Amino acid sequence: MISVTVAAQGKPKRLFGGNFRAYGSGRLSICELEKNPNSLKTNEKKLNTTTFKVCLFVNKLFELLTTFIHFCLPYFFTQKQQWYPTERKEPLVLDSTFEEIESPVLMEIFKRLDIDDLLSCKLVCWKWSALIGDNAASLARTRTDQIRILFDEGEVVLYPIDEKKCPVRHPLPPLQVLRNQLRHLTTQSLFVRGLIPVESGPVLRLLLSLSLRPQQMYFIWSKFSPETIFLFEDLVKQNAETVTDFGLEECSPSHLLTDRLLAPISNHLTSLRLWNNGKGSHYGVTDETLIKINRSILNGSPVETVDLGTCNVSSQAVANIVKSWKQTSTSDLTIMLSYCYPVNKPEVLRILQDCNITLKKNQQLHSNNHMLTLAC
Repeated sequence: MISVTVAAQGKPKRLFGGNFRAYGSGRLSICELEKNPNSLKTNEKKLNTTTFKVCLFVNKLFELLTTFIHFCLPYFFTQKQQWYPTERKEPLVLDSTFEEIESPVLMEIFKRLDIDDLLSCKLVCWKWSALIGDNAASLARTRTDQIRILFDEGEVVLYPIDEKKCPVRHPLPPLQVLRNQLRHLTTQSLFVRGLIPVESGPVLRLLLSLSLRPQQMYFIWSKFSPETIFLFEDLVKQNAETVTDFGLEECSPSHLLTDRLLAPISNHLTSLRLWNNGKGSHYGVTDETLIKINRSILNGSPVETVDLGTCNVSSQAVANIVKSWKQTSTSDLTIMLSYCYPVNKPEVLRILQDCNITLKKNQQLHSNNHMLTLAC
């Protein structure tokens, strides 16, 4: 069986970091986020507002002090010009009409800017920053090849589209900062590793607040709290239009990860990997998912991988997929089943022989210049 991790990043073994449960990586705010799901945006606005008020107060205080010294000690200013002659600059005065531009007008301007110009505009004032941040999904964004959020190692890794460029690694920031940094990105692959139950709610809400639009979505060695499974289902549903490659490895509670999780994407998946070592509870995935994949194959979709571990699927459902592929094969297909019950390989072969379909000794089948490999 091919591990989901190997398929996603080519690492056959789990790498443990020193911050698997450490909140020192910047996640002390998780408890607060659980109490208020909207605090990501609220806290950010409060922070920006407070910073703006403090800067304004300091500027006013400095102007008052300078004016007082100028009138009380005019000689000092005269001598200063002689000691440190500098070029006189005209003060920058913002046009009041410019500051009063309505938000809809600003949005029409922002929609015509690229991502670099947008990030520069965010530095102009609090109003522009909030407007660009709140509408990031409808503005230009940077495309990445993969975003890896590694909670067990306390880092975020961004892989650029250009394969010649090296990935950029960042220490894992607080969730509020992470949201602010990711909302101007889209990605082809989202890779999340090392979640623990207390983190699952805030992290899933954070991902739901973004619009990353991944084609590939993997969750590795992640433990969800039971009450947050519906958030995971919402995340898959939110990205159903783009996700064609989905994988879980050693995720728990596995019995709560059911057909309902996969329902929004089952009809157009090209690759499905649900991997488990068989020592814990089984995934709650049944023939219902295989029936949808079978229908997808009959409709001509290029399904390439069905890699299931500890799923409750039947021999008949597996045989039906092989028969459908034989009729309308559009790509190579690998079917791997490990610790799946009640599926039985001899029974699958018997059902196929009754339909005049015989696999070779290496468990391969050829059709239309494509190859199917079956491993039970």
